[in-house]
Amino acid sequence: MSATINHQYYHAKPCMLTLVNNTDANDDIVPEAHGLYRLYLKPNTQMAIETKPVFGANITLHSNVLKHDNFVATPDNILGWLDHGGLSYFDVKVETSNSESGEAPVLLPSQFLKAEGGILRVTSPTRIYLISNTPIDINKRGLCLFTPVA
Repeated sequence: MSATINHQYYHAKPCMLTLVNNTDANDDIVPEAHGLYRLYLKPNTQMAIETKPVFGANITLHSNVLKHDNFVATPDNILGWLDHGGLSYFDVKVETSNSESGEAPVLLPSQFLKAEGGILRVTSPTRIYLISNTPIDINKRGLCLFTPVA
């Protein structure tokens, strides 16, 4: 006696099942301590993109920085080089504000960046989202959005 097997039941696509624990459900969304900021270059800033400092440029951005759409920079990463003007070529603005008064706080580049010995670095681990990667776009729209990470 032979039996025929209905193959449509045995060739069903595998599916992933997930167990959900609803006993520890938490729907409280807590904003991060830091917001989202935009890093601008001030007008008339001479900028270069290279792997080493460029004579005559106020800011030289390391070309490796512009190779990635987003990344986490740490204080030991070299983001670029600055001339004697240091951080004065940068401007930081709040991209999103949860302030009820509607007034954006005054932010100093030194809260997020440092320039020791002319080397540009972040002060703490920072998630960076590039918004521009050419000098014209950087001058027009800013270099990046960023947020410090814990």
